Amino acid sequence: MTTMTQAPRRRRHDQDGDDARDHLPVAEVLRGEIERRAYELFIARGRQDGRDVDDWLTAEREFLMPLGNLRAESRL
Repeated sequence: MTTMTQAPRRRRHDQDGDDARDHLPVAEVLRGEIERRAYELFIARGRQDGRDVDDWLTAEREFLMPLGNLRAESRL
């Protein structure tokens, strides 16, 4: 039984080739992809500290810009 203070448990579906990641909310998957890309940018810059926010924002733009372009094209 789940009470108001307990979050429901997620079930992992391994049958039929299901990947547990397929069942995550899109926002969680996107956040993970942005995080991974920001880390790649950090590595590419030689692991210099102090630019984490810049790396994060660059990674966000890389993932979200195509969505903005699609919206603009659909208005034409």
